[in-house]
Amino acid sequence: MESIINDIRYGSRSLLKHPGFTTVAVLTLALGIGANSAIFSLVNAVLLRALPFGEPNQLVMIWEDASFAGFPRNTPAPANYADWKAQNRVFAEMAAFEDQAFNLIGDGEPERIQAQAVTADLFPMLGVKPELGRWFQPADDSPGANKVVMLNHGLWQQRYGGERNIIGRELLLNGEKFTVIGVMPAGFQFMNSNVRLWVPIALTPQELANRGNHYLNVLARMKPNVTVDEANADIKTIQQRIAHDHPNEAGRLTAYVIPLRQELTGDVRKPLLVLLGAVGFVLLIACANIANLLLSRAASRRKEIGVRTALGASRARIVRQLLIESLMLSTLGAGCGLLLATWSFAFLQKLVPPALASTKLSLNLPVLGFTLLTSFVTAVVFGLAPAFQALRIDLNEALKASGGRAATSAGNRLRGGLVVAEVALALMLLVGAGLFIQTFLKSREQYSGLRPESLLTMRTVLPRAKYKEMLQRAAFYDQVLERVKSLPFVTAAGYTTSIPLEWKGGTSGFYPEGRTIEQAKADGLSYDANHRQVSADYFTSMGIALRRGRYFTDGDSETSLPVAIINETMARQYWPGEDAIGKRFKVGDPNEDVPWITVVGVAGDVRQMGVQEPVKAEMYFPYKQDKSAPWFAPRDLVLRTIANPSSLVAAVRNEIHAVDPEQPVSNIRTMDEVLGEETASQRLGMTLLTVFASLALLLAAIGIYGVLAYFVVQHTAEIGIRGALGAQHRHILALVLKRGMTLALLGIVIGLGAAFAMTRLIASLLYGVSTTDPLTYTGVAILLMLVALLACYVPARRATKVDPLVALRYE
Repeated sequence: MESIINDIRYGSRSLLKHPGFTTVAVLTLALGIGANSAIFSLVNAVLLRALPFGEPNQLVMIWEDASFAGFPRNTPAPANYADWKAQNRVFAEMAAFEDQAFNLIGDGEPERIQAQAVTADLFPMLGVKPELGRWFQPADDSPGANKVVMLNHGLWQQRYGGERNIIGRELLLNGEKFTVIGVMPAGFQFMNSNVRLWVPIALTPQELANRGNHYLNVLARMKPNVTVDEANADIKTIQQRIAHDHPNEAGRLTAYVIPLRQELTGDVRKPLLVLLGAVGFVLLIACANIANLLLSRAASRRKEIGVRTALGASRARIVRQLLIESLMLSTLGAGCGLLLATWSFAFLQKLVPPALASTKLSLNLPVLGFTLLTSFVTAVVFGLAPAFQALRIDLNEALKASGGRAATSAGNRLRGGLVVAEVALALMLLVGAGLFIQTFLKSREQYSGLRPESLLTMRTVLPRAKYKEMLQRAAFYDQVLERVKSLPFVTAAGYTTSIPLEWKGGTSGFYPEGRTIEQAKADGLSYDANHRQVSADYFTSMGIALRRGRYFTDGDSETSLPVAIINETMARQYWPGEDAIGKRFKVGDPNEDVPWITVVGVAGDVRQMGVQEPVKAEMYFPYKQDKSAPWFAPRDLVLRTIANPSSLVAAVRNEIHAVDPEQPVSNIRTMDEVLGEETASQRLGMTLLTVFASLALLLAAIGIYGVLAYFVVQHTAEIGIRGALGAQHRHILALVLKRGMTLALLGIVIGLGAAFAMTRLIASLLYGVSTTDPLTYTGVAILLMLVALLACYVPARRATKVDPLVALRYE
């Protein structure tokens, strides 16, 4: 033990004696270890940390598979949920819920509140008890029961000041009275981070028999010892029986379960693992750099090591000394890295999926353990090379050699090999970053025609209890549009069911004229399209181009011929090779007595479902004509402005309240902000990968510089002799550049091959760009060559300034 303490003291003095080397080494390791600790914190919080529910590994979500209609993850119909619950053999409990929203009035400004309607068994299944009051009881969750509500902790604090006498208080939601029976604890959320209150869903017998409307979310708890595969098999069997018994409504549906963890993390698992791999590459490059530094330092200490060996120090003791110095460097790097990781948590929190937004990044025990393990592994990785080199020291040569020329050919090859590895790893990261940058830019570019920065959007959802009839709703829309169009700087305004990217559903079945249900099944087509109600000026306000036909006009009223505008995808999919203008179709069952709707226009495609999701067939109807379900009623107001959209918010809100003082206004954003939120995680992931790739590039350049700088020192005498014999500066420059660029080019070649193979793992994360995009590969290779050339030029230029007389006296 005493000898180890002595080694630590000696190592401390040695590191303090060379502050420049120590500072560079510690900072390099801090970047590598800190980045790894930060990303591991994110991975641990999202993918590894236990969910805050009772026995979370037994919880699964159940979805319908309606891939034939473009919805591989479809919300179940109530009747299917009822059959699953009654017939299954693998679930101990099953609950359902749906997202809703309420207009809350009284006790302050009117406010639009996101909510969930849930069955009474949801909260007991999750195992989360209220902070105040009680859960819903089965009696609350029955049709005709007294209306009750539970609040989330944030709404209770913000709107009601945390008053503990809130229990029993009545709230006015959508014009109806609800009694508060409970408050959920701080930090609780389930599925939707914006939910601020819960009400019983109270499904009626008629609703539980409905297979045509698909809007529920279903959560189930598997019985002990039941696997996900067994649960999947059981639910598929039940759904097959349903399909057989109800071919018209469910004949093409299947069903499946996925673990709740997988549901909550969404599509972030693979991007997070990509980032974890990227920072692992950065750490490897940092280790290679430090190993190179230590190899150079060990070469300069060969005489010191030889003397210690001659005085009786064993080679094991020498190796231990070098490894202890490595461990000291890695420990210092880990300490600084933890500070860097902690600083980055606020930034990385944006990568936590919305369904896990209450999960906070922190320096917990798993993160600290990971950091310590990383620190130890890096100490061994970058300490082994110089330690093994120390084993090969020839005592006689070491005692005779000076610091400058004591390197061995094996040491030179090892240093060169480390540089080649650094360059190859850096190139792989740069290629990945380049592909993700192109993906992000192409994702946003497709909306550039809408000029989203000039669009102001806001939501005014009309309560059904107050606006029961279509004519009442139409009167509200007409008055609001007339008022806001007269505001300064507003060039156009329109209403729609939902602006692009805001509602990833809302479809209706339809049948073109001349096609029956039987013929549609034979066609193998899903006669299903997004359903939107819009005002006459919606298309011009949003900037959606008209390809053929005409826009809606004020003449398209409740008394005129029913008309529709469809998008290009719907026209191409259901009337291939024909002009869709003038074609007719019915919404719903073609055998029912509903009017035929005539296509009067074909609009350009806009991705409604997501920036990388395929365009789905869409049909738009004038809101004065469409008498379908009220959930298709317009709710989103769009204004095109020639001024800063945010400057008009107060004026627009005033005009809306002039029409209805109790109408809440919510979701106030520009379309550019909507697009930014949709691509936020993509942008953050791209930014992080670009930062890591840039850091790798910098470290690789430092590695090349360090090797060549040592090469110049090592060959000072040779360079002096060449100069004395008449070698010109360009010859010496070429000698050093050839050495460095050979290593760089070899690393680039290896890196291109490795990147070509590795990028196939991220193909599913890319959009609009191939994994073998030649522009990216060529650009990255040229960039890396230029950086390598710059890193080579500095020591090469220094070599040309060697004075032959000084060099000849070098020994």
